[in-house]
Formats: sequence, structure tokens, C-alpha cells
Amino acid sequence: MAPDSPRAPTRKRGRPRKYASAEQRQEAKIIAQRNQRQSGRAVERAIEFDRYYPTTIPASVYVDEALPTYFPPGELTIPTDIEQLLPPLSLGLRPLDLSTDNNPPTSDEWPLAPPTDLTDEPFRAISPETQPTWPDQRSPRLETTETSLQVDPPLQRLASAQPETLEPNVANVMCDFARLLADQLQQHHGCCYQCHTQQESEHELKHAEHISLGEYIDQVQVDGGFPDVLSDTTIARREDNLAGQTSAERKREIYTGISSVTPDAPPAHICLAVDHQRERPTGVTFDIDSIVGFAESLAVAKLGVRWNPTQMPVSDLHSSLHLDPLRVHHTGSNGRTHHVQQPVHNIPHYTFGRLIGFEDISLYFLFPRLYREEQQSSRLRDDDFRVWMDQVLLPAIYQHCEGSLVQHYPSSFDHSRFNATARGVEMRSRRVDPVAREQRLFYFLPPDALPLVWANILETVQRAGFQHFLDVTILVQGKNLKTLTKANTWNGMMQEFAQHWGNTIDESYLSDQFYIDIGKETCPTGPSRVGGVGLHASRLHSDGELRASPVVPQTILWRRCCLESYTEWIGQQHPPGSSRPKQQFYPISLLHDTGSLTLETRPSSPQRQAGLLYTQFYSSVKEVFAAGDAYPFSNPALETLALDPQLRKTWQYVGGGLSHDPIALIRAYLNMKQRCHAALQGSYMKVFGLREEHRISLRLFYMIDQEFRERNLHQAQLPGISSEVEPFYSLPTSTLLFWFHWNINKFCVGFETVYSINDRHFVTWEHTRVMMMFLRCLQFSYAGGLLQRVSGCWRDVWFQPDARRTDGLRRCEGLGFQSSMEKYGYAWFLDKLNWDTMTFRQPSAQYMMFNSPSMQAAFHARYAQIRDVRLDFLRVHQAHRWMEEFSSIPPCLDLLADFLRQLSLCVFRKDVFLQVKRLLHPDHASRALAGEVPLSYDSISGVFIEGAQPLQLLDQRRIAVKSVDTIFAWLWEWKDGRFDRKGWKDKPYRMVYQQSFEALHQILGKNRAREWKKVLRTSFLQSHWLLPYPHSNGFMRRSKDTGQEVWWSNFNAGLYEHYRQWYGVSRGGDPFPAEYIKHHPTTGWGRSSGESQYMENAMEPEMDLVRLPEGEFYEKLLQIADQFSQNPDAPAWKRKAPQTVFRFGIRIGDESLLKAQRKAKGTVAQDLCMRMIQALDEYEVLRHSGRMLRPRKRHRRQVLLAACDTEDEITSDEESIANRRDRLAANILELEPKMRVAVTAERKQYRWPLNSLKKTRLQRFKIAGTQAGDSP
Repeated sequence: MAPDSPRAPTRKRGRPRKYASAEQRQEAKIIAQRNQRQSGRAVERAIEFDRYYPTTIPASVYVDEALPTYFPPGELTIPTDIEQLLPPLSLGLRPLDLSTDNNPPTSDEWPLAPPTDLTDEPFRAISPETQPTWPDQRSPRLETTETSLQVDPPLQRLASAQPETLEPNVANVMCDFARLLADQLQQHHGCCYQCHTQQESEHELKHAEHISLGEYIDQVQVDGGFPDVLSDTTIARREDNLAGQTSAERKREIYTGISSVTPDAPPAHICLAVDHQRERPTGVTFDIDSIVGFAESLAVAKLGVRWNPTQMPVSDLHSSLHLDPLRVHHTGSNGRTHHVQQPVHNIPHYTFGRLIGFEDISLYFLFPRLYREEQQSSRLRDDDFRVWMDQVLLPAIYQHCEGSLVQHYPSSFDHSRFNATARGVEMRSRRVDPVAREQRLFYFLPPDALPLVWANILETVQRAGFQHFLDVTILVQGKNLKTLTKANTWNGMMQEFAQHWGNTIDESYLSDQFYIDIGKETCPTGPSRVGGVGLHASRLHSDGELRASPVVPQTILWRRCCLESYTEWIGQQHPPGSSRPKQQFYPISLLHDTGSLTLETRPSSPQRQAGLLYTQFYSSVKEVFAAGDAYPFSNPALETLALDPQLRKTWQYVGGGLSHDPIALIRAYLNMKQRCHAALQGSYMKVFGLREEHRISLRLFYMIDQEFRERNLHQAQLPGISSEVEPFYSLPTSTLLFWFHWNINKFCVGFETVYSINDRHFVTWEHTRVMMMFLRCLQFSYAGGLLQRVSGCWRDVWFQPDARRTDGLRRCEGLGFQSSMEKYGYAWFLDKLNWDTMTFRQPSAQYMMFNSPSMQAAFHARYAQIRDVRLDFLRVHQAHRWMEEFSSIPPCLDLLADFLRQLSLCVFRKDVFLQVKRLLHPDHASRALAGEVPLSYDSISGVFIEGAQPLQLLDQRRIAVKSVDTIFAWLWEWKDGRFDRKGWKDKPYRMVYQQSFEALHQILGKNRAREWKKVLRTSFLQSHWLLPYPHSNGFMRRSKDTGQEVWWSNFNAGLYEHYRQWYGVSRGGDPFPAEYIKHHPTTGWGRSSGESQYMENAMEPEMDLVRLPEGEFYEKLLQIADQFSQNPDAPAWKRKAPQTVFRFGIRIGDESLLKAQRKAKGTVAQDLCMRMIQALDEYEVLRHSGRMLRPRKRHRRQVLLAACDTEDEITSDEESIANRRDRLAANILELEPKMRVAVTAERKQYRWPLNSLKKTRLQRFKIAGTQAGDSP
């Protein structure tokens, strides 16, 4: 049979397959993506090439050949024949504006300057007499001939480096803004003479009585002065009695301005115009304060880079630099990629190095794809930085640098890291050395290798495994250049700047987002000196040198009205409908009439597109307090000093990861005081001026330079401002600095007064709020600050939405600085404080907005738990305030003591269930974490998941802790000195327990507080039948076999039998009412000894007072107080005896075996023997109490700091385990001779044989007591 012929393939419907396999399809996809990327890069390179090498011929400027080109002395000149072949000098980017509005004035209006060689012309000052009078404040361009424009070679290199092609509309906007800023730099656009005259007249009518700073300070000194703590090297202590040094009336007068003599009179009006001294000569200088922007290649460094191969421990990039945010990529918790905008300081970055020849400029690498939403620092993680160094940066450097250089470089991430720490670690001979742990090492990278290194980096990050380094960006930043580039003329400033800039920066590699801060400074003329007898002596006119000086050093401050006038003027220059700049005014030293101003343009505004980022006006007197970016009292962690120590420890325990050391904070506070004191004492013979700074783009900078040259002002020294339109107040430096000293010291006295009042073991929340108030005021006491951010200081009364209120609004109150500054020229306090107790007065106290310390806001991850701890803490202190209010009403005090007992037990239950939160059933977790579930076997089993059952109890036969007293002391007490509680000593329930005891101790005395502890212990044993079994390193011990938490069963045989007889076997229904608890026995609790391992059933926890709202609780207290005042001798107010226990024929612990046997007839020897046996048994139980924590003997250091944060572990508390055991030992030793005498007498009486006794328990007790040192 012939084989079948092959069948023709069946043709499928649809489009034919393009690829034969999936692999071929994937390969084609990769090729297409690569081609797309390459084409995109080719287009970008073509645009970049056309940008820097345009095909069009740039517009040239005719240069008069008759005038010689200026060359600096010593520089070689170019021959004339070659010079004729060079292209003409470029005028820059700005096209000529021939519109009629901008035409220069005719010769009939202003005289024209003849064409001269500006390089040979000396600096000339334009005096007010010779300065032309212009019809308005706008400065027109001075008409010059075409041949009068000459550019120095360094400046020529700056101007010729800029691109020369701009869109016409952008160019026009930039031209207009260049003229506006040139006008402002030439003369400040503030108030006119008529405006100042009108304002002075209105001020005289509104404030007939006002006082100057100098007069007020002198008046305060005459009236009795005030304590001076600013010069102290210690913080006030309780024994210093700082609160008693000043009366309440004097404090009220100092802080509120209300005099006790005339309490109805308003506070004094502080007026700076009275201090103003007119016609003080001033001088004007220009400078470049900072540069910032992005670069497109490392080739921007002409002379090379000083490379740092390690990261800085703390980055010096702390702000957004007013740059536009960059787009970053990060993966969220859901696994999706997100794209958000972040400021540059939030993007992970690395300080690459500094520019050779201009070391003030730093280069940063920004890594937008390494951004993580949960990051706490912008520093690169070690794993990421290791990959960057070992596989990206170092290979690029090694590839393109010569071997003679590479041999000096580190070879890896670890190599550079160990080199940086070698000096601080390997040379150490003591535990703490003054040498820094990490040393910054720099290496030179040659300029010819930098473009190749950067190209290699960009190529490497495209590969697989390194794409998280994509979009790496170079940031260039240089700041605090004002002293380096300062000059009396614009041209001098440009030469100083060009000397560094042109030799080190290649502008062809700078991006369009590159900005320069132009600074103009107006400063009083005259020398500044050091020395003298001090600031206080200068105020008392005892400094002979200062008095003999013909010119007293002056400080000038911006007038607020003139800054507001500038804001209005610059706003009028904006196109209609455009967004106005963001305006912020910062008052100086809480004064209304002076301050600083910042104007930041909006991202979409035409000003931002023209190149203006922001403008700021401020006084240079802030340099007295500036230490780089650090200013006194600006550390938000200082508010931790106002917290109760136990609350701070509990917050740190609950929050985790954040630790504020009070000793370190006190040292920081003292250093701030000493720095302010030293700065003020040494600066009163200096002059301080005004500054204005404009952050503008590099293009706009060159156009302003061109504007100055066209106006023929670039070599002119600008004159001082006329006294008629002075935009500043001029006052003696000593007066202003003494005001700063007075203002800072005033708030330091307030803080230290409240700080010294409190016992450092118990700080009331009301005092904490007042201390936070003074610390926040300290931030604004010397220099400018945004008061509006602190609502508690700025505002008086306002309302916020609150859904928990019946009307939906919550009333809030503050100190009212806004209104007092407008009315009285200074931020006087509103009269809302009780100056006797240094607390807020009622009814404002409950509304004052000083409730959230900075430490509370620092805990983001566990903020809910931190908030709950704070609420429990506040409830304790609310009870403390009510105790003070109802201190003469015993029933109210008893009710509040019972409330604190219930609250302590409730917080204990919350902490227990929080420890085992992972085992809670979702349906019951909220009840358990609220403390509403009792601690019993049935209740805990009912809220646990199935995998956590059955509960694991301790083996009663091999249990180490045999007494429930030991368990209670280990869980609750804090003054025993016997137990180790590492990791759980500061649990919230322990904080509430200790704070409650201290509150009762302060109001009721130590005896009542100890009685309250006994009541809490009894209630704890009666109602809590399953307890956590702690150990030295944890709150709950886990089983070695199963890893499950183990529980200590608290058992009472009599109560167990009682409930079994009345209710049968364990009932799984609802727990018994809480009223049953008071009938439970108070003794006989301990470990189980029979088959029953735990107490069956459960008791509802006592929470009736805890659940009561605050308002209803207070009404109940008022009702009780009213009833008590009507009949204080009523039987209902007498303290009741303890409730009797259940009695039904079974002994359940209240009547001990010894008492029952004493009723039977027996001899004296038998009675003493029984008492001895009981004492020995109890001593054996109490002897096991955890580790013996004997404090090591160390040399005590004398610490000048007042606050001691250590816990007093040894105390005379009668309820402690150690004291109870010592009393038992003394009782045993006292019973021993009596028992021997009685036994001996009975033996003689009955003629028993006197055999020598063996080593008895009593003898063993003596030996054990001697070895352990327990004998008294």
C-alpha cells in the first residue's frame, strides 16, 4: 500500500504570526526599546549641540577701535592685528528694546556723560547733591554712546559663556525684570517722605503715650530689676528659690505689661521711632551670597574636584533651597510604583566633593530612584552606597584616571570606610577621646577625567542591577560667599566673583535651573571694635571708651511699613491675573515695627519663568546668634525638659527608637544661654546693617549686569539713603542688644522658675504646659521667626471643628501676640496666667493650646499608643487638680483615690493584652486592649484565637517565685532595689501607678498614699487571677518548649470552693458583677496546691469611675461637696470598715491557722513555737525576690546639673519586700531567746532529757541571713 501523501497545512484565520517563538518576540522587543532609547538620546544631543553651537551668527556689538581694551596689570595683551580678527564682544542675551516707553531721556532732562574709558576712571561716589532728580523712583538707563561699553576680560568670559538665543516673549519678560531689579538694587522702593509723615501723625493720635526701647529698659532697672539667669552656668534648682525672688505682681508686670500700681491702664506701647536717630551715614556694598543649581556633567569643574569617598555622618543639605521639587520614584506598601515631587533635601544624596579653586562650592549626587517613603534620613543606606562605590563610581574612576593617581585612591567601599575611622578608632586609648570618630579624607580628581567618568557612570546605571541609580543628578551649591565677593561697587563685586567663578566653573555644563543670590547691604559707617567693659556697663554709661567715641556704633533695622510698600510695588509690576508671590513677615524680638520679609514666587508665575525665585530682606544683627544654620533655643527636643520624667520614659518605651537624654538636653540649654550671653557681651561695639538678597537665574544675573553697565552705574559707589525716605530705624547697638538680653533672659527666668518649682519625680501637666510656653517664646525672643506657626502664642481665641462636641466646635485659646503686637508694638502676654502658682488661670486653662510636646509628634509609627499614654497621664493629673480643689472634702478625696485605683488596674490590663496582641481574636481585640476583659482563665481563653489555646500555666511544682507578694512587687513596685526589669520598667501602667502615688503623697501625705497602695494590692489580688510571669529581661516569660507565653495562676482555695458550692463547675457565661470583688478574701492568695490549677469563673473589672466622662465626674464631685458642706457629720461621710467576706463554714483565708490554734489551750512554749514556724515559713517565701541588685560602689561625681534623672531604688517604704523580710528577721531573732527559755523551762518542769539539738531551721536561718547580709 502506498504511503499517504502529505496533507497541506490548514490555514488559520486572522493575522499571520510575526514571530516564530516567544524568545524571538522578546528579543525583538528588547531591540526596539534599545533603538528608541538611542534615538531619544540622539535627539537630546542634537538639541544640546545646537544650543551651545548655534548655526546662526550671534548679534554683535560695535566696539570703538579708538578706545583700548582693558587688561588687568600683569596680563599679556593681544596684538592689534590678531585682535582685529576676533569676533566683537557680546552684549549678552537681552535684545535691544526700542519701544517708546523705554527710550532714554533727552539731553534737556538729564546731562549726558561724555564717552570715557571706564577702566582708567577712578571709583566715584554719587552724592545726593550731584545725583540727578528723577520724577519717580524708577531708575532709567543713562544714555551712553555705543563706544562707552567696555567689559573687563574676566567679566567678558562670564558674559560670553551664556546662550544667546531666547524666545522673544521670555526675553521681554526677563528684560523688564532685569530693569525692575536694577531699580531696586539702586534704590529701595519703600515709603516716601509724605507716607512717613502721615504715619507718624496717625501714630501720635492713636498712641499718645509710647516709650522707646532704651527708656523701657532703664525704667525696668529702676523699678527693681529682674533675676538674671542668662549668665548663669547652671539651671535653677529648687533650693535657689527662684520663684520667691520675684513677687507675683512683678512677674505680671514684666510679662503682661500691666502695672500693679495702675492695673486698669493698658501696657506700655514700645515704639522704635522714638529710638530712631536720623541722618546717620550709611554705605552700600554688593556681593554674591550663594549659588545653587544643577549641572549636566562633572566636567563643570574646570580645575578638578576634591573627592570624598565616604558619606558625611550628617548631611549639610537641610532645605529645599527654593528650587523646584524633583520627581522621585518609590514603591509603596502595596507594591505599586509611585511618582511624587520631593524637595532636593528629601531625596537621598551623597556629597561627592568640592571644587578645586573654589572650595566653598560643593557637588552633590541626587538619587531620585532611591527615595523611600518610610525613610527617616536622606543619607544613602550602606547597602546602596556600597553598590554605588564598588560597582559604579570606583570602576569609572579607575578606568579613566592614570595609575599614578589611582594608587592613592581607596579600592573599595570598605577600604574607604575603615580609612575614615582609622584615626578615631585605632589610635584610641581611652573610652572617650576628643578626636572625632570619623575623618573626612579627600582625593584629587583631575579635570580631564571628569567628563569620561560621568559618561561611564551614565552608561553603567543603564545596565541591569544598577537601574535604581538612574536619573542621578548633580547639584551644585555654594553658600556664605558674601564676605568673599563683597565690594563697594557693582563692577568690583563682579571682578571678585569672576576671579573665582570663571576659573573654576564651565558654564556650558550648567542647566537652565541655576541660580545666584545677589546681595545688597546697607551698613552704618564707622569702625566696629571689640573689648570694653560689657553690655550692662554700656547701658549704665560707665564705658569710658564708648562714651568718648564721637560716633556711637549703630544698628539699622528694616521698617515694616517700607517692606510692605515694597511688596505692594513689586506686586503692581505683575501682569493682571498672575499669581502673587508668597509673602512672609518675621518680627524681630517680638517687636511689631521691624522684622524680616521673604517673597517666594509661585511655580507658574511669570516672575519664576523670568528667573526670580525669591527675595528676602533682613537685618545683619542676626549674625550675633547665627552659628551656621544653628540658632539658640531652636532645638524642638528642649520641650522634653518640661515633661515629667516618668512620662518621658514611658513614651520612649512605647514609641521605641527615640531617646531624649535629659542630661544632654540640659547641657544643650546651658550652652545656648552661655552662647547668647557671650555673643551679646562682645558685640555691643559693632555696627550692623541691612541686607536684601534676590535669588535669580544665571541669565537674569547677566542681564542685570548689562543693565548696570548701560546705566553707567557699575563703577559708581552708590550713596546712602536720604533721611527723608530712610526705610530703616537707626538706634545704638548697645540699646538693641540689651533689649535682646532682656527679652531672652525674661523667658529663661520664666522657664527655670517653673522648672525649679517641681519635684523632678513628679511634674504636673499644668507646669509642663507653662514650661513649653516659655520655651516656644524663647525661639522668637531675639531674631525673626514665624509666630503664626505657633497658634498658642499667636492667636487669642478661635474655634476648631470637633465632631465629639455637641455643637461641633472646640474652643481654643492662646497668648494673643497678634493683637498685642498691633496694639502695643510688642508681644505682651494676655493676662491668662496665675503668677502665684505659675499655671494658666481658669477658665482659660482648659483651652490653652500648649498640649502637644514636640516629642509626642516625633513618634509617627506608634502615635496612637503614645496618644493613649498621654491621655492616661492627663487623667491622673486631672485627678490631682481636683484633689487640690476639693482638698477639704474627705468624701471627694476618697472618690478620687478610688478612681486612681481603678485607672491603674485598667491600664495594667491594657498592657497585658498589648503584650499578647498577636494572639487576640479580631472580634475581641478592641475590648481587650481597652482593659475591659478581666484577667482570668475563662476570660482570656474567650478572647484568644484557637491556636493560642489552651493557655499555658506555670508548673506549680517547679515554680521559682512561690509568693504572690513577690509577683506583685515585681510587677508593680519601683523602690525595692531587688528586681531587674530590663525592657519593661517604664510600661504605661507603672507610670500611672507611680504618678497616682505621688499625687496622693502631695495632697494627702505619705501615710494615706501608702494606705492607697495597700488597697490597690488587695483589689489586685481579689480580681486578677491570671498574671503575667515576668523575668529580668521581659514582661512575660515564654515556654522553652512551645514558645507560648506562660501565666502565673493566682489561687485562693476557700474562694474556689465557695464558687463551686454555689455555682457549680466553671460556667462559661458572663462574668460575675464587679460588686462581688469587695467581698473576696484579702489573704490566702498564692499558688495552687491541689488538682485545681486556676480559679474558675471571672469577675467584671471595676471600671465605673473610669468610664465616667470628665464632665459628669466633676459634677458628681460638686454634688458630693455640696452635700458634705450641708452636713459634714453625717454617717455617710465616715470612712467605712472593710467589707466582711463570704462565710459559709469554709475558712478562706481571713482567719489564719495560727489564730484558730491560739483559741485552743496550749503552753507558752507551744505558742512561741507556732509563731516561730509561721515566721520562718513566711521568711522563706519572701526570701526569693529575683536577682540581688547590689549597686556597685563607684566614685560619685559632682554634677552641676540640677536635674537628676536616676530612680531612687532604695527607700523606707514599709510595704517593700526587703523591709518586710527585715522585719520578719528581726521578729525571728527576738522570738528565739524567748522560745529557748520557754522550752528549757518546760523540759525542766517535765524532766525531759536535754539532748543537744541538731542544725535546726533557725540555725540555718542565721547562717543564710549572715551570708546574705540580711541581719539588721
